[in-house]
Amino acid sequence: MCGIAGYMNLTGNPVETGERIPLASMCDSIKHRGPDEWGMQVVGPSALGMTRLSIIDLSTGKQPISNHDDSVWIVFNGEIYNFQALKESLLQKGYKFKTGTDTEVILHLYQEHGLACLDHLEGMFAFAIYDKNKKRLLIARDRMGEKPLHYAIVGDHLVFCSEIKGILAFPGFKKEVDTFALRQYMALEYVPAPRSIFAGINKLPPASYLLVENGQIKTETYWQIPRTENQMGEQEALTRLKDLLDESIKLRLISDVPLGVFLSGGIDSSLITAMASKHVGHKLQTFSIGFEESSFDESSHAQAVADHIGTSHTMKKLTSGAIVQSVSKLWEYLDEPLADASIIPTYLLSKMTKESVTVALSGDAGDELLGGYPTYLAHNLASMFNIIPSGVLHRVINPMVSMLPVSHNNLSFDFKVKRFLGSVDKQATERHFRWMGSIAPEKHKDLFVKEFRQKLAGAEPVTYQKLVDQIDWDYFGHVGRKLGKGSLINNIMHLDLLTYLADDLLVKSDRASMAASLEVRVPFLAYPVVEFARQLPPDLKLKGFRTKYLLRKLASQYLPESIVERPKKGFGIPVARWLQSDLKPLVDRLLSREYIGEQNIFQWETVSSLLEDHMQKRADRRKELWTMLMFQCWWDKYFADGRCVGEESSLQSSFALK
Repeated sequence: MCGIAGYMNLTGNPVETGERIPLASMCDSIKHRGPDEWGMQVVGPSALGMTRLSIIDLSTGKQPISNHDDSVWIVFNGEIYNFQALKESLLQKGYKFKTGTDTEVILHLYQEHGLACLDHLEGMFAFAIYDKNKKRLLIARDRMGEKPLHYAIVGDHLVFCSEIKGILAFPGFKKEVDTFALRQYMALEYVPAPRSIFAGINKLPPASYLLVENGQIKTETYWQIPRTENQMGEQEALTRLKDLLDESIKLRLISDVPLGVFLSGGIDSSLITAMASKHVGHKLQTFSIGFEESSFDESSHAQAVADHIGTSHTMKKLTSGAIVQSVSKLWEYLDEPLADASIIPTYLLSKMTKESVTVALSGDAGDELLGGYPTYLAHNLASMFNIIPSGVLHRVINPMVSMLPVSHNNLSFDFKVKRFLGSVDKQATERHFRWMGSIAPEKHKDLFVKEFRQKLAGAEPVTYQKLVDQIDWDYFGHVGRKLGKGSLINNIMHLDLLTYLADDLLVKSDRASMAASLEVRVPFLAYPVVEFARQLPPDLKLKGFRTKYLLRKLASQYLPESIVERPKKGFGIPVARWLQSDLKPLVDRLLSREYIGEQNIFQWETVSSLLEDHMQKRADRRKELWTMLMFQCWWDKYFADGRCVGEESSLQSSFALK
């Protein structure tokens, strides 16, 4: 586990000795990803660098690594879980190994199969290979996007890095905001691939590679999630899910350093813990975070699971003060605004876990694969509302619902009902983005000042469809543009795999864990598990009003009914309440009339109205305000140097319509 960085001179000229300095700066910017060691290598027109967190082959795994004649070099971030089987196959073909790393396995696999090496890898990864004989640079990313990889063209160089900050450290890169990406962020709460918030910096999409060869740059997809639905009996499906998940967990337990499990007390992490405990010869270490606010706290459930399984459990209950301190600390590691507030407890959980272990298993992705979100049930309910005339819905029912008293508890009744009815009559894809997102595109005309709106899209209004059309759907198919054939629920879950999981949840997990130099592994994202789960018929995921039907059946073999049937709570923080209290000093500075005015992006009247609604509890504006506050934190770091921006020229140079 590490961070990688590098660049290639597109003219083909070799990198001069003095030109190595940018690589050192890039590696230094991501040293938190790999504090154990670092390495750099210049080969012809390419420069490769890495920072390493040692997990496998602690003594001889230093990167970059080359083949026997130094004609092929690699830097690698991630873990290849099937590397031992691949290594045996390569040994039989005569390849010699000088390390015990999975990194060298990829190198020789590339020599054997070329670009098709990607088809053989099961794991999470981002890597770069320079082939001196072919004068070819290959950068690639894992199937589901667990490990990040960004790239940009800066002058005559193609520059890449695990994190955006590495590209920002490359000489000559000019910071500008991708204004369309900003609109995507405001609507969706994250910036989906291939864009980033910085104009000119792209995310390499999951299951993709980029090739620089013969002066040409091209990106290709090497894998897609299947979209077919296979009919199978419940018992057959249950047996296959158990076998696939068990094999995935066994592979992810391979480590030369201490390993544990994130245990929230929910069904996903509890099942991972129970199944993992069967494969270790000692008490498994588990870790959880608790909250003082009861509507957010799951610590008692996590302890109950730990007691049932017999793990060595560590739990810390967080105070609001620890959360507030973490908001500013996280911006040392975040390069884009991300309005997923659960990144804060994830970061604190990672820090606590790192005190005891270097690797942790996580229950992420169970919801998106096997039907865990209440939102999926809401889509089924939405069809019942289609019989209600639009006028009755918007002029009678919605006004009545708006009179419900506002609560700031976790997913309170009024919050869920108002959000559901507000978009229930929309087309399925748009309805889903509205339910999951924040500030709808049609409200942007009131959100942004006139001058900024002109930079965003001129006089042309931007709809959800236009925002979504700009997402790179090619790497998983075109489900986002049109749901097409198949069940609605499976298609909606597919949509979440492409967007919410890839560009929100996995980004959150990677940045929060890497900030603590902790490796997180996700058994549900083994691609055989993903392919199987995607093809399950929907009635094995949702049955009536019961979510995760098949997964609950499996969990009942390991866990008590009280855990298996417990409703989903989610991993969040009391944002709505803390905006009024502990986070208010930050709100008062970054959403003040002075700051908003000098920044000249948002309309003060709109910001003021949102603040008053929330503070007076006239409406729950947690989504809108948190989305804006996280953008303000990002802006403050990158364009205001931690202070109010006072120079008009600096604002003008900071934005470009891309």
